[in-house]
Amino acid sequence: MSELIAIPEEVISYIYLILYVFIIGLILTVIYSFIEWFSKDRVIKLIEGRRVTVFIGNEAIHGRLVAPSKSGGAFEIFYEPNKIENPVSLLAFLVENYKETGERKFLREAETLVKDFKSRGLLPRNFTLKDVVINPWYPASVVSRKVFAEDLNNLYAILMFRHMMTERELKHKWRELKNLYHPSIHHRIKRKIYNAVSFARDKLASMTAGVPLPYLSLLPSDVQKAIKDAQKQAILIIGSNYNPLLEDSIGRLVTVQVQDIDGEVKLYQGVLKEYSSKYIMVYDVDYRIQMITVFKGDKELEGYPKPIFEQHGFIIGSDKHLKILNTASSGNEYRLTLSNISKEPVKVEKLVLSDKEVQVNKVLFPGEQVEASFNIEGNVPSEPEVKVYYEICREADIVWPLSKAKVIGSGDYPAELLEGILR
Repeated sequence: MSELIAIPEEVISYIYLILYVFIIGLILTVIYSFIEWFSKDRVIKLIEGRRVTVFIGNEAIHGRLVAPSKSGGAFEIFYEPNKIENPVSLLAFLVENYKETGERKFLREAETLVKDFKSRGLLPRNFTLKDVVINPWYPASVVSRKVFAEDLNNLYAILMFRHMMTERELKHKWRELKNLYHPSIHHRIKRKIYNAVSFARDKLASMTAGVPLPYLSLLPSDVQKAIKDAQKQAILIIGSNYNPLLEDSIGRLVTVQVQDIDGEVKLYQGVLKEYSSKYIMVYDVDYRIQMITVFKGDKELEGYPKPIFEQHGFIIGSDKHLKILNTASSGNEYRLTLSNISKEPVKVEKLVLSDKEVQVNKVLFPGEQVEASFNIEGNVPSEPEVKVYYEICREADIVWPLSKAKVIGSGDYPAELLEGILR
């Protein structure tokens, strides 16, 4: 019987090292994947699946928000079915795939969509799939907008306008506000446990971030880095950084300084609903929207008024707000009277005629008027074209990224301090 071959101790140590690294890597991979799968931002969780309006760059996108797991803060906005852009291109894609593959599922989907598009007025009633022309130059269909992680630097706000909410959504909001103002004992205990875990997480992460694993120094530098990163992720459990100043303001009126989509820095007030390491959520905010309209003489041009940003999936501010009641001109002087014909207050900021600009900065309540006059070079045209820049207000629940917003203070006194301060 042949003798057993002795394995050198160096080889055994090397095998143990490989086995150790494999097991550690497997465990960290499982933990990391588990954490990433459930590690959605707690503010984003509150609005997932809801109809929102996202202000990003110079665009406003309306639809339902979907945030996949492991998305790194990115999300996708799906337009409402009646706001799909270029639906015929979608039908052409399905018809072309049916012709090329013979797969009837493409045809069935196209037939279903034709019926739906007709019911929503997106297609004529007599439209059929025979009318679909495969045209490579036709604009592409768009049913959603993806907001990648690298796009978040251009994110200004995620809004839920009150006037766009359904009755069911409004009832849900009132229940949320009731629980926010008067949280139950169960909610308070749950909140305290969550904050305690978040606080412990922060301390544990700071204590263990630099603790090396055994044999780690024997591995290549890139492998060391990968394992250290996984170690940190394994410690960072679900939740966000605990912030005692914001925690004390939950359910209270706060003042927020915001870098808005129009480039201005503004102050807003509302009730702080939630916060995370990336976002704050504030309810009942009177949000101001920058609008523009153009009058030729006393007639408002077609397509106005409109907001300063591009709109996708919705239309806001299409109602008439202002009207020129009368005009007068004499030589190079032009005068006009502007009236608020809406049922809401409007802030008129400035009027522009040719290269002349008149600052107004006045709030007009319904029925109120303001006069403005221009002195221009040469004689005044018979129907001068005047641009009006103004703001309207819409109540909204808003999620602001902390890169664009900061809670600078409370808007009211805590009940336990008010009596002493008044005394």
